[in-house]
Amino acid sequence: MSASDPDLVRATIAALMPELTETRHYLHCHPELSNHEEQTAQYVTDQLGALDLAEIRTGVGGHGIVATLQGTASGAEKGKVFALRGDMDALPIQEINEGLAYKSSVAGVMHACGHDGHTTTLLGAAKTLSRLRHLVRGQVRFVFQPAEETVGGASEMCKEGAIDGVHAIVALHGWPGMAVGKIGVRSGSMMASADTFDITIKGKGAHAAMPQIGVDPIVVGAQIVTALQTLVSRETAPVEPVVVTIAQFHAGTAYNIIPGTAELKGTVRCLSTAMRELMPQSVERIVAGICAAFRAEYRFGYRFGTPVTVNDAAINALVSNVGSEVLGSENVITLEHPSLGAEDFAVYLERIPGAMFRLGVGADMSPLHTPTYNFADAALPLGVELFTRTALRYLDSD
Repeated sequence: MSASDPDLVRATIAALMPELTETRHYLHCHPELSNHEEQTAQYVTDQLGALDLAEIRTGVGGHGIVATLQGTASGAEKGKVFALRGDMDALPIQEINEGLAYKSSVAGVMHACGHDGHTTTLLGAAKTLSRLRHLVRGQVRFVFQPAEETVGGASEMCKEGAIDGVHAIVALHGWPGMAVGKIGVRSGSMMASADTFDITIKGKGAHAAMPQIGVDPIVVGAQIVTALQTLVSRETAPVEPVVVTIAQFHAGTAYNIIPGTAELKGTVRCLSTAMRELMPQSVERIVAGICAAFRAEYRFGYRFGTPVTVNDAAINALVSNVGSEVLGSENVITLEHPSLGAEDFAVYLERIPGAMFRLGVGADMSPLHTPTYNFADAALPLGVELFTRTALRYLDSD
């Protein structure tokens, strides 16, 4: 019997679908923010506890869970270790899916990025593979990660050994705008790095009617906002994707007072590590120059966040091949362009080979991070099958 026999895998998943749908609805109804996933982690741990796994570690990197399935196929004891990852945290958004029976029960918090679907898909793969352990020639490690939205979860889990000894790792992301039954794959850069910066401009306060005796930090900040865009338009090659966005500008307390300070906060997105490393000094050079020209002082802080998500060519090919078998080759879409969004799955990919793919959740689905997003139940069995068969295929290879 083939380790990736579609009839066997699909029959196993079909039998699990009622409970997996219930799981997804429960998680959607009970979202928790990054680093507060206590209830979610307990729920997942309880589900895993019934699967006779070799190991279940809790409290990894916060509220993370690392569970290991030992296969029993011939040679499994000497086989490789393959990991699957799903994220668990929600976003600070008020859901407005009126009439939804399992709408978020937590005010101001919802699964607007589909991590309820990601967690359920990973649980589904764990349940499926536990029933097919006689076909697993090695180990499968299930990585349930907290704090993806605040980009700290993956790093903390790696520090605590979540992927020690793992040979390769795969993850998925539900993708609105792509029909259910399709996946998106891409070798190399898949998603961007995401770094942040803070600029405090120190001017000199004055009455709004007497600007000549002050140093207006709002004017200085406006010049900085405009000038920073030249890092993209005039200092970066047109074929090198970079985004510099000022997302916050805070200053002033009244209509007739020039404030003494202004604060700007923003993000930088890159698709190459080399470009990413250049950006802090480039941003500060512009800030320093403009502040000097306008007689202001400044304070500058820059934080590296999520690295570039770079898919390994071989693992991406594995996902593509399995996807063609599960969905048909016409439904495996090679993405022409990466996303300038970020994913801290990139942290794992800095350490071991792996790949993330997009799982279609509906061509007309609301966009990610919006108050009407809702991961499609119809995508669950496809995600579980792709996870399951990719793990089996990888472990069955020499």
